[in-house]
Amino acid sequence: MAVQAHERPEAETVGSSPARRLSTARREGLKQHFQPTDPRIDLLRLPVVGPWLDRAVKSRPFQFTMILPNQIIFWVVIVTGLVGAALPQRNFATVITWYLWFCVVFVLMVGAGRAWCQMCPFGGAAEWVQRLSFWQRHPVSIGLHWKWPESWSRYGLLPSVGVFLLMTWAEEFLNIAGPGRPLFTGLMVLFIISFAVGTFLVFDRRTFCRYLCPLTAVIGTIGATGMVAGLRTRDRELCLSCATKDCMRGSAHGYGCPWYEWPGSSTSNLMCGLCTECVKSCPHDNIGLFVQAPLTSVVAPTRRRLDVAVAVLVLFGLVVFQQINALAFYGPIDTAVNNLIHFPSYPDPIIYVTVIAALAGLVAFYVWALRAGLGGRDRTAAKASNLGFTAWLTPIAYGMIPLMAGDFLARQLPKMWLNLPKLIASISDPFGYGWNLFGTAHLAIANVQILSIQGVIVTQVAVVALGTLGAAYATVRIARRDLRKLTDHPRAVVAVSTAAVVLGGVAVSILYVAMGAAA
Repeated sequence: MAVQAHERPEAETVGSSPARRLSTARREGLKQHFQPTDPRIDLLRLPVVGPWLDRAVKSRPFQFTMILPNQIIFWVVIVTGLVGAALPQRNFATVITWYLWFCVVFVLMVGAGRAWCQMCPFGGAAEWVQRLSFWQRHPVSIGLHWKWPESWSRYGLLPSVGVFLLMTWAEEFLNIAGPGRPLFTGLMVLFIISFAVGTFLVFDRRTFCRYLCPLTAVIGTIGATGMVAGLRTRDRELCLSCATKDCMRGSAHGYGCPWYEWPGSSTSNLMCGLCTECVKSCPHDNIGLFVQAPLTSVVAPTRRRLDVAVAVLVLFGLVVFQQINALAFYGPIDTAVNNLIHFPSYPDPIIYVTVIAALAGLVAFYVWALRAGLGGRDRTAAKASNLGFTAWLTPIAYGMIPLMAGDFLARQLPKMWLNLPKLIASISDPFGYGWNLFGTAHLAIANVQILSIQGVIVTQVAVVALGTLGAAYATVRIARRDLRKLTDHPRAVVAVSTAAVVLGGVAVSILYVAMGAAA
């Protein structure tokens, strides 16, 4: 196992002259490029709370204190899941994981982007092992320190999408979130932590968090709706001319960005894990923690990524599949196909992959038809100008993000509204052994449903409606800016794109009504 020292390279190895030699026109171009996406409110510079928060994030123990509570909870989940009673509605592992945590994570995504990443126990535990330290700036780290291959980097979020699809299928196959046997919940959490530690010991920094974590693609896409813009540079001119780039390479005060992000080039909250290492490392105190209006990271970026667009289509297809498979007609079909291919039980893997691919393909077909009908440009010229199919697909997919976010959040609500009070009892009897540690194990309120079935459906439809409104707004803004240059019929493109998103939201809402609050 290799041990690598973390020493900041001398300034001349970074090379300050190329940045300083940037022409005035180039610098002005960069300012114009970033201006639409630069947030205005820096939490570290606010009156009263700003100085306190600034001191907190610059302290070395800050992220450790954010991670530690979740770390403790998830190790309790592992232990209670492995050795506790097999009654899922009494076992702390299943109650807190599926009735509370999964819903809270999606609320954090929608409202605060990658806030969960800042306190995640999976990456946190693995990073402590890798760095041989809980919070101190240790001079060495252990592991092989491999770099994620450049040829793999082009796929961006797609490896994470694949892991999430695989784990979601396994969760349904084993009935983990049913919730089924608490043992499987404990094993699942233990697997994720082990997967993270193993990856941290092979690859450098937070490669796991950026590319392989099953949640990173979901958080990265849905998190674009959130108000936390991430850690950004305050003065881009100063950042461009910085000779040392300590935020990327590290210093005596902090590690180089574990996510391989440069605050000076950030235009969205897609990949900022809010670890605050750049705040600690920057010698110019030029990094702020910015907030923005909701949907800014959906609408504002001028550089859009195809891997994000594909991730949106596939993940949206996944959550719609989860709605479809809760309908009465789906069970017999799944059983028939399983019998045909001699597969043991639900969900049939062929149907699983086929339906998700078909739903994603349906959106892609709509984009193709929209371009074919309203593109209004010569195909050869469009291809030469890089205005082909992907130039249409990417912005349209970004516009769908709020609807996808609403759909994912709505899908988690039944378990929370119908079962969350059971957490009150499980705190006193975490193993399901009949204990009553805090006197709450037998309280009648622990068996109360927060909402009725009809109430659950109403909240689901309301959340989807908000997501649809957000998607319609984002689509109008994106289409007016990004699609109008691709067509001779800009108003028609805006109208058709917006109508398609609204129809999608209506279809998703109808599915929730038909499901009847099925968990």
